Amino acid sequence: MAALSKNVEEMLIRLAENARTEQDFVLTLSDAIRRVDEQLLRDVRNVALQHELRREAILGELQDLASRLCALPARVPAQPVAAIDQQQVNPTRAEIDAAMNGQAGDWRQAAQNMHDEFEFTFNGQPRH
Repeated sequence: MAALSKNVEEMLIRLAENARTEQDFVLTLSDAIRRVDEQLLRDVRNVALQHELRREAILGELQDLASRLCALPARVPAQPVAAIDQQQVNPTRAEIDAAMNGQAGDWRQAAQNMHDEFEFTFNGQPRH
């Protein structure tokens, strides 16, 4: 019986040592996770700060662009203002159909017309 109680005591000692070792492992793991968590938090804050700085820089560039666009010279109207006022602003569907003669417009020609209009507006003369 003495051998049995000695074996039980040895097992209790080993169990206590194992429990201490595992508790040390858990504490070490807890510290490691805390450090990684703190580093991740710092990294997220750093990324957020960098994002805000980039956003402010882009916003500043957009504001500069907007101010430059507003500084463009006013476009000279091709017709006198009185002639524009006399034109009908909202044509009817029948007027649109009559102007189109039942045919759809050519998108290539419309794109070229827009390009020519931009060239005239920004360079002062059309490019053909």
